[in-house]
Amino acid sequence: MTILRPSGGLLVSDASFSIGPGEVVLLVGPSGSGKSTIVQLLGGLLDTGDGGWRVTGRLGCGGRSIDLATERSLVGGIVFQDHALFSDLSALENLRIAADHAGHGLEPDLVAAATALLGDIDPRKTVASCSGGQRQRLAIARTLLADRPVLLFDEPNSGLDVPMARRLGELIRDLSRSMGKPALVVAHHVKDLLPVADRVLLFDTRARRLVEVPRDADIIEAELLKLDRAAGGPAAAGAADQPARPPRRNAWPEAIGRRSRLHWLGRYMAEYFWELCVSPLMLIYMGAGALIMGFVSMWFGFHYNSFGGYLKSLLHDETLVGLGLVQGTVAVPLISSILFVARNNAIIAADIGNRALSSQFKAMDNLRIAARGYIYSAILVNMVIGSLLLLVLSLGMASWASMQTWHAQFPQQDFELWRGQFFRKLLPDGYHPASSMLWVALKVGLSALLAGAAAIVIGGGRKDSVLEINASIARSIIIGVTLTLLVHAVISVLTL
Repeated sequence: MTILRPSGGLLVSDASFSIGPGEVVLLVGPSGSGKSTIVQLLGGLLDTGDGGWRVTGRLGCGGRSIDLATERSLVGGIVFQDHALFSDLSALENLRIAADHAGHGLEPDLVAAATALLGDIDPRKTVASCSGGQRQRLAIARTLLADRPVLLFDEPNSGLDVPMARRLGELIRDLSRSMGKPALVVAHHVKDLLPVADRVLLFDTRARRLVEVPRDADIIEAELLKLDRAAGGPAAAGAADQPARPPRRNAWPEAIGRRSRLHWLGRYMAEYFWELCVSPLMLIYMGAGALIMGFVSMWFGFHYNSFGGYLKSLLHDETLVGLGLVQGTVAVPLISSILFVARNNAIIAADIGNRALSSQFKAMDNLRIAARGYIYSAILVNMVIGSLLLLVLSLGMASWASMQTWHAQFPQQDFELWRGQFFRKLLPDGYHPASSMLWVALKVGLSALLAGAAAIVIGGGRKDSVLEINASIARSIIIGVTLTLLVHAVISVLTL
């Protein structure tokens, strides 16, 4: 195979290698040389579209020949260096979603082999509460449930101390042999993994080829030094732990089960409905904005005007009608949309950006999970639904605040007078909304949809650091609010 970078530079030139069932092969090379690119190619994650990587060559697996220039290779299940677990799902749900998207029913032996790694982990545990070693075993188990012909490990021993790295190597070897699947392990630090390796391939960055070298640490280090690259790196103590003694009965196999794709779409719909629409802080935030708008419009509408005395009383009813119309069709919908979009665009950009930075989207692609179909659909649907639901809440809260403010200024008047005049244009028959409210719903829903789409695009761009996520949050808010103002302005002018 030959791999050209998007810039046109040559990464791999006419390289070839083979790996047999149950065989563990180490792929070593200088840091940043492109080892992980080969893993992404085998896992079907390399962008080979227009302006992307260019690949030529053929891959043979299970009697099938794949043209790498035109076909995606889906033979490899990847265990990512940073685990790429789905942080919004529980430990159990991380495995369930992989099992449900494997494309076929899983053999009980495969489920048993994968879940045997997890005896000390509570299935209900969140990813954040798992230790480093537990996360690593969850990532391995999840990849096993994807049931790919080849296991790919991207620097699995990075950050592990020596005992943990050796235990990990033994685990990889045992899984590979017991399941009869080849394992390709990308490693920068090789000493701890050499005892379990059957062969070692060196990525020679000068010849741009993969060269088999003896399983000898000194020889490998010497070859790396010849490539004029340092082989060191800080180790993070405590990144992995020794599994505790498993309980007598492993609850994982029965708990995994099988669910439809509609289940997962519903799961993400519910998650984003809570986060974007009805979380307590969101309701308080939107309600406070509506109360302030209701008070301000009514107080300044009557208290600070050019009319006084008899004339103020004479124009009272028409002023009340006008305030109700402006508040219900322009002011409250606009403020509600701005508050809704500003808050949710920040959340969406941060959420999508974090998934991109932590390789969660890549992991979902490798597991054949329609991540963008689930997540993007759930976000956009909930942006529209949430904007309309919270518009109703805002109109109700603003109306209540207006009524109380009006009563404070005209305590001698009956509430029925306020109700009849304030809603005269909004509820002509006293019960059903006027046709103009359809335009209000349109501009609120459309602005939320466009703003949400902008947040997804901005958040989903390439992210190499947390600072880039922060910048995307700011851009998302600015663009989202700008789109909201434009949509409201255009529709308001068209409906004059």
